[in-house]
Amino acid sequence: MLGLGESDEDIRATMRDLSDNGVDVVTFGQYLQPSRRHLPVKEYVTPEKYEEWRVEAEEVYGFRYCASGPLVRSSYKAGEFFLKNMVREHERERKKKAEEEAKLSVV
Repeated sequence: MLGLGESDEDIRATMRDLSDNGVDVVTFGQYLQPSRRHLPVKEYVTPEKYEEWRVEAEEVYGFRYCASGPLVRSSYKAGEFFLKNMVREHERERKKKAEEEAKLSVV
């Protein structure tokens, strides 16, 4: 959950630790204060910043899937999206292999 006063470096350090320990999926969502007895929101993160975190998580830290947005929760269709992403990745690899084999057969 974002919006509790964490710094960008806190988030990067957490992503680094998760990635280093074999985590494949990460989610980022906005902390919303459930009641006055709970911690207050320190910051409302913009949708653009969530997109930046998604790109960084996948491209820099190698997560296979990142759900990132103000309404995302840790269980936010994580299994469904993870499987869809795995299928997409497998299809890309299959297509690349077929293209390479086609190039070899022309030569």
